[in-house]
Amino acid sequence: MIAPRLGWWWVAAPVLVLGVGLFLLDQVRLAGYVLAAGLGLAALLRLVLPTARSGGLAVRSRGIDVVTMAALGLALAVITSVLDLRPGR
Repeated sequence: MIAPRLGWWWVAAPVLVLGVGLFLLDQVRLAGYVLAAGLGLAALLRLVLPTARSGGLAVRSRGIDVVTMAALGLALAVITSVLDLRPGR
């Protein structure tokens, strides 16, 4: 059995890994924005690439994939922007 091609997921994956790394380095706000950008990039790639080339980004239909990733990215950006990171509150 031949494993399916993962396609262009590797373009968005390093951005998401960078976001997790920034979180581990205690850069919470920057990490949130980088993760949101990674989700936005994944949504954009899923939107413009044909399904055969989307690989690991293709889970459901194109519309559902794009809306889900874009909504999660937007929600993460909004949540990150309203975080109160001041100590002692």
